[in-house]
Amino acid sequence: MGARRNLTIGVTINLEHYENLRLEVNGEAESVAEADDLIRFLDEILGKFGQKDPATKERVDSYRRRVLPRIPPDGTMSEPVNLSPVERRPEKTDACAPTSPVTEPVTSAPSPGGSLRDASSLSCENCGGGVSTAEQKMSQLFTGKTLCRGCIKKVQG
Repeated sequence: MGARRNLTIGVTINLEHYENLRLEVNGEAESVAEADDLIRFLDEILGKFGQKDPATKERVDSYRRRVLPRIPPDGTMSEPVNLSPVERRPEKTDACAPTSPVTEPVTSAPSPGGSLRDASSLSCENCGGGVSTAEQKMSQLFTGKTLCRGCIKKVQG
């Protein structure tokens, strides 16, 4: 007999309009078949949401189609469920961190402000120094001008 393991499956589905559906299923599983039962249960519960709103139902069903494996009632499944320990990825600590890699072109020479500048040659309206795309966006947002980091600090200071 295998060891009993605690299995938790949690999902968060973005329903747009600042709404999310969060659901978690937790149980013990000694075998793949018992893990399949938890997955099947989660799938059945998710199928109950959005019955009165077609847009919500489509978002939930889209998640179910993309993520959950199809487990027939007889328990045979084409996709194996692995109950081995999962490799942990480092968690992001910054809530504003980008979800995809930044692809801005950068030069290897640091600017007077100490950060790398992009190759688009934006310049500060006050001092004429180089301005990165991120600084340009931030300065436009806060001051309505294209300013370098140093001049932004002077304006805000």
